[in-house]
Amino acid sequence: MNKNNRLWSIVTLIVLIAGVIVANYLGFRTATDTGDIANNTFNDVNYFFPAGYVFTTIWPVIYVGLAVWAIYQALPANRDNPRFRAAAPWLMVNIVLNGLWVLVFGMEAFVSTLPIMAVLVYTAVMAYRKLGIGVAQVGRTERLLQIPISIYLAWLTVATVANIASALIAVNWNGFGISYEVWGLIMLLVGVGLAIFLYRGLGRDVVIPLTYVYAYVGIIVRYSDEPLVLAGAAIGAVALTALSVYHFIGGGRARALRPA
Repeated sequence: MNKNNRLWSIVTLIVLIAGVIVANYLGFRTATDTGDIANNTFNDVNYFFPAGYVFTTIWPVIYVGLAVWAIYQALPANRDNPRFRAAAPWLMVNIVLNGLWVLVFGMEAFVSTLPIMAVLVYTAVMAYRKLGIGVAQVGRTERLLQIPISIYLAWLTVATVANIASALIAVNWNGFGISYEVWGLIMLLVGVGLAIFLYRGLGRDVVIPLTYVYAYVGIIVRYSDEPLVLAGAAIGAVALTALSVYHFIGGGRARALRPA
């Protein structure tokens, strides 16, 4: 066993676990409750925010998944795994930025969150690629541990769209005179295209469109009284569900998980 790999696996474990704890601590502080801030500041103006239950159910899956992956990669049998060692630095940077984003958003510096979000997405993509998700043939346990990371990447892209909209609203952009509801419809349709692009570009990972479906159902629940938003979310949910079904019946699955 490589001693350097042993050291870095332990460092990775400590940083990721600490990062998850800090991000949760910042997220649940009264002054920086991101959910409350989003709801109170952007409700009925940013229609890319799902119902609250989506946030409270998806983040525990992501954080627990990252913590379990951190433990798994530190086990003696996995310390020399080249995919783990290549992905670890990107995940460590990512979790630190995650906490920073929560802090800055909590300060309501919405425009300042944009560059942080951009790097968050970039580091998540790099970690995803280093792990060979959707490309490398891996065992069942490793594949299960990849799922929360796929959810995380997909959710970050959902959050990026919402984040950009929030920043524009915060600087009083008038949207070229187009109503918030119409912009909501446009963003939801753009999100569908983004989900399909990510699915095709990242090894046909079906977790990505399924994550978008979950978010879109949450938008349907939250804005069922807004016809345009409801239509956009329903179209998106149906289209991405159809893509997921197509994947499972073999159309996409047959081309996924090719050897690295």
